[in-house]
Amino acid sequence: MRKSLKNAKGFTLVEVMLAGVILIMTVSAMTLVYRTAALSSGKASDNVNFSSSVGLIFNTIQRQIRGGYATEPMTGEGSIAGVEYRWSSTLDKKKGAADRFDIDEGKWMKQPDRFYLWDIELVVESGARQRVYHFKELSWAK
Repeated sequence: MRKSLKNAKGFTLVEVMLAGVILIMTVSAMTLVYRTAALSSGKASDNVNFSSSVGLIFNTIQRQIRGGYATEPMTGEGSIAGVEYRWSSTLDKKKGAADRFDIDEGKWMKQPDRFYLWDIELVVESGARQRVYHFKELSWAK
């Protein structure tokens, strides 16, 4: 009978439990890595969406100011790709072209103020994220 026990093949209970603990630790670590990667990917996707929308918003504001030949302060708001925005402009400088020499009059003529430099404040919101941008934009009177 003793000989048959020595020749018995298999794992002891301690070995099986140790293998189980190692397996559980490995699965737990991989789950944590996967979860972290999924959260990071979601945040990166939100940042890309937010950043790409800001460029489109800048272009939209530029078209409204230049296309409308803005000579008075303007405001606006809207939404692009789920990103909400609002903006306002304040006049920074108003200036004319360089003085020109009138040959008929024989003197320098001052040009009318036709160019407007605007200070734009833009507030962009997406979910709980909010950013404020300041930039300059140029417009001119017809």
